[in-house]
Amino acid sequence: MSIAVIDFYDSLVLYPAIIIPDLSHFQPILFFFNQLLGIVCLLFALTYPFLWHRQEIKSRADSALRHAWFTGIIRYWLAVEIFNYGFAKILGSQFDPSYYRSDSLWNSLSGPDLTWNFFSYSYAMSVILAGFQIVGSAFLLFRRTTLLGVILLLPVMLNIVLIDIFFSLPGGALLNAVLFTLGLSYLLLLQWSAIKEFFKSSRSKLPAIRLGGTKNLIRLLAAVYAFTFIYYVTTTKASPELTGKWRVDQLVRNKDTARTNDWMKDSLSWKNIYLEDYGRATFSPNPYLVETERSTTGHYIYTKPKQTIRFVLNSRASATDTLYAVVTMVNAGHMQWKMIRDKDSVSLMLSKVPENLHH
Repeated sequence: MSIAVIDFYDSLVLYPAIIIPDLSHFQPILFFFNQLLGIVCLLFALTYPFLWHRQEIKSRADSALRHAWFTGIIRYWLAVEIFNYGFAKILGSQFDPSYYRSDSLWNSLSGPDLTWNFFSYSYAMSVILAGFQIVGSAFLLFRRTTLLGVILLLPVMLNIVLIDIFFSLPGGALLNAVLFTLGLSYLLLLQWSAIKEFFKSSRSKLPAIRLGGTKNLIRLLAAVYAFTFIYYVTTTKASPELTGKWRVDQLVRNKDTARTNDWMKDSLSWKNIYLEDYGRATFSPNPYLVETERSTTGHYIYTKPKQTIRFVLNSRASATDTLYAVVTMVNAGHMQWKMIRDKDSVSLMLSKVPENLHH
């Protein structure tokens, strides 16, 4: 409860004074009260449990009423704080678009910037998340709907905690998410006996299907099938010696060697070729980044015994464009392709770009 009181003060009093210019002259005294409140709440948390326990021994404490007060403060604290995050998404102060992030390469962005880019892509998605937060917070304000509010909010907050951890969001954001999750978990545990009774009494009213041990076998097969299929997919990906980013060191078309700057006018003067694990191929003329409009994309199948690659490319001129490349592995990290495309004979000398240089 002490944490809730301090966070209440910071959100309702201190934070507005920080972001509203007209209130900035109140900041020194408000920061002083913030420190004073922190000390008072710490002393309260350390001493009040002992005082309460002593009063209970002497039958002088109405513990149920005090517990109701403390729980109410926690409910209102969570509601106010999560309300803020919900309305921030709708009104655009959270997941707001960024001009510099829009012009940045994704692998140059930090975890927080990637997170913001991802969620700011769809305003509708942000509004849906905000809806869960706002409706759930509203339910927390009423005792009868507290459990429903917790059920709506706890999965959302757990997901936010994981995002904050694994995408390296600032410590303050992570701390808030963890505190809100702990507060919601506390409210959930208060109803634990009721939850257990609910699951005990909520058996399906439909008649049971009697299959004996076959039912358990079907359950097991459902999981085994999914695992086996995905395992097969993961083991059929292309060889690591082939996949990766390949720099085109030399491109010769009909005995005419491409010049250094031909890529600026000729989209078929490739500078980089990207071969992904599961058969996607991208031929990029731009040596610095992939331009969607100028790049050629498609899929490939590598036949190792024959040392050939079959490409099925998405062509603007026709539905698909199929071509074959005969591969010569010169040495580790270097290979040569010879192919025929339309009426052109094309020879490529390629060097694999180490992964640590991609970023």
